[in-house]
Amino acid sequence: MLKQIIRIYQNRSLREKFLLQGFIVIIFLIWTQLFIKKSSEWNNARNSASIELQTQQRWLDRENQYAEALLSALEKVEPSKTFSAAQLSGKIDAIIRSIKLEEKTDIDPVQTRIGEIFNDHTMRLRLNSVTVSELIKLNENLKTLSPYIAPKSIRINKNQRKPESMNVRFEINSFDLEEKNI
Repeated sequence: MLKQIIRIYQNRSLREKFLLQGFIVIIFLIWTQLFIKKSSEWNNARNSASIELQTQQRWLDRENQYAEALLSALEKVEPSKTFSAAQLSGKIDAIIRSIKLEEKTDIDPVQTRIGEIFNDHTMRLRLNSVTVSELIKLNENLKTLSPYIAPKSIRINKNQRKPESMNVRFEINSFDLEEKNI
C-alpha cells in the first residue's frame, strides 16, 4: 500500500508534487492547531476541576468547624422569635402605626430568598416628609427587634418642600429559621 502511494507520487509532475506537499502541510498545520487548542481546553478544564476539588476538600476538612459555628450561632437565636415574610410585614406595619406614620409611608412587598437553614426576607420602606424625632422613634423601635429585624440600609434625603423634614428609604432585613432543618 505504501509502495503504491510512493509510486503514484513519483509519477506526478514537479508542480503536482509541490501542490500535494503544500496540501499535506496545510492539512497538518490545521490538524496541529486544532490538537493544540483541544489540548489547551482539556488542560484548563483539568486545572479548574483540580482547584474545585481542592476547595471542596478544604470545606469537607473543616466540616466540624462549620458545624460548631452553626450550632454556636443557633444557640444565640431563638427560632420562635424569628419572623416569616408575613410576620415581618405585619410587625413593621404595627410599628409604623404606633408612631402614627401610616400616612407618610409606602411599604413594598417582602422579597424572600429561601435557604436550607433560614429564609432571608427583605422589604423596602419609604417615608416621606418625616421629622428627625419620628425617624429616631422608628429606629429605636427597630432596634428592640434586633437581630431578628434590622435595617440593611438607610438613605436620607432632604425634603425640598419642607426643609424641617426629610425623605427616608429603609431596606429592612429579617430571617426565619427552618426549624425542621436545625
